[in-house]
Amino acid sequence: MAIPLLDLKREHAAIREEIQQAWLAALSTMRLLKGEHVAAFEREIAAYIGTPYACGAASGTDALLLSVLSLGIGAGDEVITHANAFVAVVEAVQHAGAQPVLVDVAPDGFGPDPDAIACAITDRTKAVIVAHLYGSPVRLSRIEELTTRHGLVLIEDGSHAPGASCGGRKVGSFGQIGCFSAGVVKNLGAYGDAGFITTADADVVTRIRLLEGHGQEKKNAHVLYGFNSRLDELQAAVLRVKLRYLDARNQRRRDIAAFYRERFSGLHVGVPSQKADEVPVYHQFVIRTAQRERLQAHLEAAGIETGVHYPVPLHRQPAWLRHYGESPALPRAERLAQEILSLPVFPDLTDAEVERVGDAVAGFFGA
Repeated sequence: MAIPLLDLKREHAAIREEIQQAWLAALSTMRLLKGEHVAAFEREIAAYIGTPYACGAASGTDALLLSVLSLGIGAGDEVITHANAFVAVVEAVQHAGAQPVLVDVAPDGFGPDPDAIACAITDRTKAVIVAHLYGSPVRLSRIEELTTRHGLVLIEDGSHAPGASCGGRKVGSFGQIGCFSAGVVKNLGAYGDAGFITTADADVVTRIRLLEGHGQEKKNAHVLYGFNSRLDELQAAVLRVKLRYLDARNQRRRDIAAFYRERFSGLHVGVPSQKADEVPVYHQFVIRTAQRERLQAHLEAAGIETGVHYPVPLHRQPAWLRHYGESPALPRAERLAQEILSLPVFPDLTDAEVERVGDAVAGFFGA
């Protein structure tokens, strides 16, 4: 049997009845927007992340855009982010009318290089967006110091990392705003597009709620031009069910990652680092090797699906080149894109499947 990179059917089979009951309850009221599940999920996810407020959104991309706009960032402003992130970060800044500024990756992880951020700050810089890629929390102390010193906003993209923590604090509680995708493939995933925002700033919540609901302060009173980007009741019901299982499923991911890390010890392959006070959630288990294409072909022949997240850095994408032209080289991000490979790590894998993946990788390197 082939081993998939992700199999959503396995998770659904275990919670099918709970999802159906939650949907029946929602459908019995037919209040499918601004209903009880949305309000309850916002309370529950805020308590889970450790922020006073949370606000649902239609997607993680919308969460980023709404957050940037809620801060008044627009034309003439610059927002710094790292070049190995997903394109949604640049889309949010670009659609707000601001200028994205890309920096290289840190030497020892997947987050941005704080020294590169420091060099990129100008009098036009308004914010820094940090993505906690693959479920590994970025250590933010140096970046927090920089944003505080320069009066900048720190926005976290925690889409890969709901439940991840560093120093006892969860991703999404460090910056002024935390943005999360809850799309179908995420650790906390809806059955369609969904997202949410966490913050300690009540004014930010007020502005986001206006922006995501056509700028409507009260019925037929539109105080600004916004969007239609609300979390709907059916997706909120799914997320409430899944939130109850998130910690256990994240722990299973960590157990699988621990097996891989031990199995690959001594091999010529890079594995994700983890410091003592970090709790990652392994949305992806990403290894690094200069022999990626050969290893990927070897695993495919063994019936093991892999992935590459993401094979082209943001400053080398066609859309970036069309809007902003050629950019200076960002060598660590470019090398990372050539070496990364995601192995199956979803929590419904059997122990036998995990061992098979580990043995296949080790076999490729002659172990």
